[in-house]
Amino acid sequence: MRLNLLFALGCALPLASCSPPAKTASTPPDSPTSTAPPAVAGSGGQCDPEKLTGLTGQTATEAVIQKAVKDSGARNARVLKPGMAMTMDYREDRLSIEVDAQNRIVRANCG
Repeated sequence: MRLNLLFALGCALPLASCSPPAKTASTPPDSPTSTAPPAVAGSGGQCDPEKLTGLTGQTATEAVIQKAVKDSGARNARVLKPGMAMTMDYREDRLSIEVDAQNRIVRANCG
């Protein structure tokens, strides 16, 4: 009986350590545990690829990325560095910015 209990605990503990922390009423929505990126005020949510001209060659600073998100109408952005894994799902409200090793923008597109 004791062996069964130890086996059950041995299986349950690793699984419990992988689960996200429970959200409580005291956790504000803008806390670091929130995984949703902040929405840009005034954005319609659909990225317009024609507004992305002129980004190539610029350094991908926080200000440049925020301006690109605002100008394109996207809700959020992701910066893709060389060798970085990325999802291949298409999201019309997302701006994808690819940079090189020097953090210069190589390509910017919607999705």
